[in-house]
Amino acid sequence: MIYNKNMKPLHGTALLGGAFDPPHNAHIQMAARALELGCDRVVFVPSGNPPHKRCTADFSDREAMLRLAAAELPNTVVDTSEGEDGEVHYSKDMLPRLTEKYGDCVFVIGGDSLIDMDKWRDPDKVIAAAPILAFPRKDRDGEFARALAYWRSRGARIHADGFTPDGVSSTAARYLAEMRDYSLIAPSVARYIADRGLYCEYAPLADKLASQVEKKTYEHIKRTVVCALGLDFECALGLDRDKVFLAAMLHDCAKKICRMPHDPSPSPPDSVGTEVEHQFYGAYLARTVYGIDDAEVLAAIECHCTGKPDMTALDKLIFCADMLEDKRDFEGVAELRRMIREDFERGFRACLARSYGYLVAKGADIYPLTEVAAAYYGVLPTAESKE
Repeated sequence: MIYNKNMKPLHGTALLGGAFDPPHNAHIQMAARALELGCDRVVFVPSGNPPHKRCTADFSDREAMLRLAAAELPNTVVDTSEGEDGEVHYSKDMLPRLTEKYGDCVFVIGGDSLIDMDKWRDPDKVIAAAPILAFPRKDRDGEFARALAYWRSRGARIHADGFTPDGVSSTAARYLAEMRDYSLIAPSVARYIADRGLYCEYAPLADKLASQVEKKTYEHIKRTVVCALGLDFECALGLDRDKVFLAAMLHDCAKKICRMPHDPSPSPPDSVGTEVEHQFYGAYLARTVYGIDDAEVLAAIECHCTGKPDMTALDKLIFCADMLEDKRDFEGVAELRRMIREDFERGFRACLARSYGYLVAKGADIYPLTEVAAAYYGVLPTAESKE
């Protein structure tokens, strides 16, 4: 796709705003690319009181982390003006003020922001205030192209660069930090987080889990966490992110863990010894070992392999995230990822159909609850598709 037909080279100051809770690799990649494209400097603008989210770290910590991350780049400034009064500031107001302060400016945003700009406060004022440098997001090409065409039709001056930053969000970086994984952030920021004890509410649970499951299972769990949090945001599900995190983190807590002989069996008798037993035993361990008493979280763990009739959005999310996390590479997975981001319900049903079809194709025994779920959601293969 040719994004930048007849676009002039960039110049002036690149403005990159956000909560930076914490700043992550994609923030630095976008800033570095803005410099490569001709901007003289990058001004990072941490939000004091973001209108769309509640920050976990306070402003002083977010400012300190951002200064550490920005130190990796030349010609960068951290502008703290939005944190000085504790008020909510919108881009429509911030851009004219900073353009007056720094001269010609370019507003740098990620692909998700362009896709969702219609939800911003007075977006027409945003696009009138400054040119925009927008980066596409992996697996959202179609949505990005439609948003690009729409905002350009309204007069936006958008330089849509072909460079795709890592598909990272502060939410994913924050929850991975709970699991002692700092791979999405700069080492200097990781050290600050560890030294200050930030993002550690669930760290004891994560430490216990890491000691109980195989390393490869733990790595899959982390990828499922990232996928689930990303889909919740991209599909606008609006779920409680702590619940998403806990269900994704503990969905495989019983994987390859044998039930102790003295334990009362928490699993249906017909599941014992099968591939799906760990979902039932996992819900039991989540409650008795990890102290989870949230019924929605436990229910999502208990059906993440089989599905079931009348699933909640959280149930569907964990079922799909387990199947679509980044290292899954079965035939058709890219199309499923694209589909679910464009239509969550349609994508879920496609995932359920793919799971059921896979079992049929390899001649495996199909657990009765999977049969019931496939029938409930109308994804049983037709006679023609079985041939």
